Amino acid sequence: MNQVHPILSSQFRDEEVQAAIENYLQARKRILTLGREVPERFGGNDNIIGRIGEFISLRFLESLGQRPEKVPGTSNPGYDLVEGACRTQVKAITQENQRGRSVRLTPGWTQFLLIELGEHYTPARIGLIRLEQHQQAIADGISRTATPMVSLSMLGPRGLIGRYGRVFTGPQIQV
Repeated sequence: MNQVHPILSSQFRDEEVQAAIENYLQARKRILTLGREVPERFGGNDNIIGRIGEFISLRFLESLGQRPEKVPGTSNPGYDLVEGACRTQVKAITQENQRGRSVRLTPGWTQFLLIELGEHYTPARIGLIRLEQHQQAIADGISRTATPMVSLSMLGPRGLIGRYGRVFTGPQIQV
């Protein structure tokens, strides 16, 4: 039986880890460079998943006939995208997030878009709800606050977006 010496095996794994780190850092550097080159599509702060979520949101909303633009700067006032009076707040949650929760919704939005990034970091579900629909959920006692904690449960059949908004899956997601 051929066995690899534990020290040699550990060295190989260390080299593999080092290569993965270098690949990640190069990809991150490229993302930040692209953000500087096309800030209107991919700019923002150093939250890479947030940037990816905003880019997916732009393309998704464009597929629905909307024409949103990114809000300039790195700190936005309760929304990330704007089109006339429509102000869209975007949140993306990956499968890495074991609790499936993010931060609270920040006031100032008129449309909220929640992206579940599934396997291979591709959109598994996208939820979309307008402020009026959320206000109706509050009036109906389904949502208790104007600033709920964002979670993937919102996309389920009994969740806020599942009941009052719209959840897109599979071929419905055009990005």
